[in-house]
Amino acid sequence: LKKFAEVALGAAMWLISLVGLIVRAPGGFGAALMKKYDATGICMNVYGLVLIAMEFALLREPMPLYSRDNLEVGRVFAYSPGIAYFTGFLTLLITRHVRAQNLIGEGGAAASASLATGKMIAVLLESSGESSLGTLYIRWAAASFLLITMCAPMCLLEPTHMKTSATRMRKRGDPGAKPHVGLAQNASAMVVAYCAVLLPSAILSSVRPVLEPLAGLLAGGHSPGPFEVVGHSVSLWGICALAAIGRLLPDSGSGTWRRAGAIAFVAGMFVSFAAPALPGISSSRDDYAGVGAGDAFRSVSSLDEEDEAANAGGWGLASAFLAILLATVGPLELREVRDSSGRRDTRQLLRLMIFGMMFGCGLSWFITMQSMSRDVFVPIFVTTFSCMAMSTLGTVAAVMGYFLEAREFVEAEQIANVWAGVGFPVFFVISSVSLSAHAHPFGIGGWASTYLSVCGLLAGAFCVMVRLRKEKNSTTRGYGNMSCVISWLCAVIVIYGRYGVAGVGVVGTTSVAGIPASVLGTILCSPILLLLEGEGGSGSGGRNKYQASSSGKTKKRGLVLTTLTRSNWFAPLLAGTIATFLASSFYAIFLRGCGYSPLGSLLFG
Repeated sequence: LKKFAEVALGAAMWLISLVGLIVRAPGGFGAALMKKYDATGICMNVYGLVLIAMEFALLREPMPLYSRDNLEVGRVFAYSPGIAYFTGFLTLLITRHVRAQNLIGEGGAAASASLATGKMIAVLLESSGESSLGTLYIRWAAASFLLITMCAPMCLLEPTHMKTSATRMRKRGDPGAKPHVGLAQNASAMVVAYCAVLLPSAILSSVRPVLEPLAGLLAGGHSPGPFEVVGHSVSLWGICALAAIGRLLPDSGSGTWRRAGAIAFVAGMFVSFAAPALPGISSSRDDYAGVGAGDAFRSVSSLDEEDEAANAGGWGLASAFLAILLATVGPLELREVRDSSGRRDTRQLLRLMIFGMMFGCGLSWFITMQSMSRDVFVPIFVTTFSCMAMSTLGTVAAVMGYFLEAREFVEAEQIANVWAGVGFPVFFVISSVSLSAHAHPFGIGGWASTYLSVCGLLAGAFCVMVRLRKEKNSTTRGYGNMSCVISWLCAVIVIYGRYGVAGVGVVGTTSVAGIPASVLGTILCSPILLLLEGEGGSGSGGRNKYQASSSGKTKKRGLVLTTLTRSNWFAPLLAGTIATFLASSFYAIFLRGCGYSPLGSLLFG
């Protein structure tokens, strides 16, 4: 106790010194030197280390409990994990504030945030209190090292732009020289050192103490299998490598490592989900279920003996992951590939259709099996066929909407028009043939809710892909806005079809914490409307290129919002939410039960 009191007193004095460094007036003795070496950041990290040591000691070492006669009657834990979480979040807020005020360096802020987050992860993994103090320190060190390694490229590396030698060669007298792009000095070495040495070392050192127990905790407290851990680790390496390369080389370059990172992320996610189905994991699903692992895959692919019809739903995800993998590796290149003579790529549409069928049909198969697996064959077959057709067209339209140039966007317009104007109503009518007595059309497992869920996801994907374009005009924004509204409408219809207006006349759970599920669902799906984009909402400093359209000659296509700007970007969210509540209130007050609202009864219950 005496040593602990001395450490606590030293930490308090150090904290006073740290506060003095933060609130000191500009200038003063040694200000430039302290700014250069980030003395404030170093002091803050030292205080964070001392605080972590004190908290870990309090969490694992019980304090003696004395009686009035100064006799020890027992020991009690005087520190709870909740206090450790509170100090961790408080450290993150203070770090963010002092960094915003430019009082500490970016590297010091990242180290402080990583140490605090690693502490919270270690306390979370050791919440049972059965392990020793050394195990707690090992988990914290591994988590902090992994987080610091992940944040290091964003904080310590400066973007390196590509060097083009065409201009320099033309100045030397070679007017026909082609551009030659090369990496700056040490950029390639940095990528190799980080992606091949530093990042793998951090991930491997944190597999047993951090990643494996964290994956088990997220899966419901069960121990994950080896293939699941490998999948998580590989996907983490892929996303970190892509982020580091994107930071160091924002223009282009290091294509091999970029492709390796993308493949690793996709393959790791696939292995994580499909691990229980891999050969050699268990002799049967019952044995695997007895271990308790693989709950993530079981919840995704319906690997459950009680629902045999839904077991094949996971193959839809396998098809979607395979399509992404082939597009990343190259056989299904989604961009237009031209030869040396400059001729147009005549096989791009074929590759897009193959990708659309693999990805879109796989996604539709997965959703349909999850939603309608308990129904009879005819409704499942008809709804699945309609969803697959819409998914294929929607996937192709989304990919073309992202990759095509603005002057060639008319091809994406044509497919989008066919999808929304012809395919949507036609296949909706076809799906309606599959009426079944097993479920309400707009309820869980109904053909209408399944069809609208798939169409809403595809419309949202098209909106996101168009929104991420580098080159935009009024037509691209108009079609993106139209798909955004369609996605939001589909989500609202599915929500109210399932839960009704305030849950009246609907069987099952219709409220969450006393709030009607339809009201909560309306609020949760309203942020979809934030994807709407106005004609003047881009600004001049963004990375996107906006083309001015002549209002007198060019016909506006899609949903063009001329009055939506950055100052009123939240207006569609409020308008959509209020309009939904007003429509549902009007139906509940004036139309419900009057006998003249068959469509309203079908939709709202």
